[in-house]
Amino acid sequence: MSAITPHSASTFAPMFLAHGSPMLAIEDSAAHQFLKSLGDNLPRPRAIIVLSPHWETEGLRVSAPGPLRTIHDFGGFPRALFEIQYPANAPEALVADVKQHLASAGISAAVDASWGLDHGAWVPLSLAFPDADIPVVALSLPLTYGPDQLFDLGLALSPLKDDGVLILATGSTTHNLRMIMPKTTPAVDWAVAFDKWLDAGLMTGERERISDLAAAPQFRLAHPTEEHLLPVFFALGAGGEGAKGDLIHRSYEYGTLSMSYYRFAA
Repeated sequence: MSAITPHSASTFAPMFLAHGSPMLAIEDSAAHQFLKSLGDNLPRPRAIIVLSPHWETEGLRVSAPGPLRTIHDFGGFPRALFEIQYPANAPEALVADVKQHLASAGISAAVDASWGLDHGAWVPLSLAFPDADIPVVALSLPLTYGPDQLFDLGLALSPLKDDGVLILATGSTTHNLRMIMPKTTPAVDWAVAFDKWLDAGLMTGERERISDLAAAPQFRLAHPTEEHLLPVFFALGAGGEGAKGDLIHRSYEYGTLSMSYYRFAA
């Protein structure tokens, strides 16, 4: 795995960040410590674009200008999690810039004031950038998008990475909550095998090797539904044509949950 070094103070390699359980925000683990160090190892971005699998919509949505509410989209967790607020703001100029890049690529998107930052977004952001003082624009995950459409969506926004914008996708490379075990259980074989299959396409930039998700080893065991995996294709596209993935952290939690972190650059 590679050390985290930016290409320059104004260029940011897009990233895929595993967001794990909401407990990642307050409970120590290898992934928790990695995210806490992430912001310290990067120059300060002028803005962040984040796509979380927990905002699924009919058609593409972009967060409306203004404060983004912190959404506690879970239940049964400690009160400390519900007390966390991440008061990021979406500036009007940044929302317009995102919309313009999408329109130039022929991608339509509606501005949406009904959402904010769900735990797929604010958990990793609160660890990497705890001051919540960097402008953030959230993107939804359209219900009809597959790997190719998400790659194209990332590609449309790719020029922003060279203008001080950090483009993030969150999710998990394995995500079967029915199969979780005690937190410190070693990784099960099928989770490791799925990650190796995914690495073969991401780390070589050969997207065609992994675009057919049904061909993955035990795909439905790793992903009963695919929404937590799909954002990785957005991050790959945001890296630009010819981008390859660089694995910057991997650990496993609950035996089956892969906490894999990639950055993407040509």
